[in-house]
Amino acid sequence: MNFVLVLIVLLVTGCHGSPKPKNDPPNVTTALVQQYDVPVYIDTIGQVIPPVEVAISPQVQGKLLKAYVEQGAIVKEGDLLYMIDPRPYQAILDEAKAQLLHDQALLEVAELTVKRYKTVVEEDFISQLTWEQYEGNAKAAQAQVELDIAAIVAAQINLDFCQVLAPVSGKISYFNIYPGNVVTAYDPTAITVIRPFDPIDIMFSLSQQQFEAIRLKQGNEGIWPFIAVLPEKPKIPFEGKTYFIDNQVNQDTGTILLKGRCSNSEWVLWPGEFIKVKVLQSTAPMALVVPPGAVLIGKNGAYLYKMDGEQKVSAHNVDVLTRTEAYIAVASPDLKVGDSVVVDGQINIAPGMIVITAPASK
Repeated sequence: MNFVLVLIVLLVTGCHGSPKPKNDPPNVTTALVQQYDVPVYIDTIGQVIPPVEVAISPQVQGKLLKAYVEQGAIVKEGDLLYMIDPRPYQAILDEAKAQLLHDQALLEVAELTVKRYKTVVEEDFISQLTWEQYEGNAKAAQAQVELDIAAIVAAQINLDFCQVLAPVSGKISYFNIYPGNVVTAYDPTAITVIRPFDPIDIMFSLSQQQFEAIRLKQGNEGIWPFIAVLPEKPKIPFEGKTYFIDNQVNQDTGTILLKGRCSNSEWVLWPGEFIKVKVLQSTAPMALVVPPGAVLIGKNGAYLYKMDGEQKVSAHNVDVLTRTEAYIAVASPDLKVGDSVVVDGQINIAPGMIVITAPASK
């Protein structure tokens, strides 16, 4: 009998099971909604380019005797880069100078002849035709002297071109032509290329909609502030202004090309790199600002969780005005300054839940 009672008790206990423990509210991190003037940017991708790109090509023909710089060297405007064999051009210059001395002597004789026979022709001791011949000879000699002077100038220019100087300051590329080779004037293959690094240019494109949104606020002058950031160095922003807007929207891509310039004294930006560009559209006065982690993306767009005084959370859609690494500016009729929003732990919560909160770390 006792065995039967024990069995019944065990069966009843087994059917009901042990009581389930009550779940604790999930832990979340919260922050307060702030409000201040926020710059509104339009994001795009750009590329770092040098302000100018100078291909160093020889302007005279000859043997490339020597390079005075190393590949990849940093040079200043006016630095001597290469030497082309100057001897043929020095000989041409010397010949032109000697020819000038010869023709100056002939000019002097011609002028003396004109001076000597000037009074004689007036007294009819020589014919007018002879006089005119003497006078013509003097003018021809004068013209020949002027031709000689021009030849000397041209020869001197060619001789100077044997010294290849840096036309701008910057960094040179690798050598396409090495010393010992014969170069020709204006060869399409440049010896090297110089690219300045400071200041540096940023080239980027905007869609037609983005372009019109900025132009509506910033005007047509095209001097628009922007911030450029390398993805690898997000905490080093480069501030600049645009100086060029193309004169048409590309019909194939629906975008318009822009260029801007910024300081690059530390040579952080390198030509050819891709870079994030944030072009200033406008300033949102007294915008609501939350930490970046507060805003989520759902099927209905951007939203966040707000916590009330009873630590109950509710979801609210927001319009994102602009975002940075430090904050997101939003607009929503359901938010006000001082509201608590969830910035971490949203995966464990749903609207209407009670949560345990901790303030966001500074």
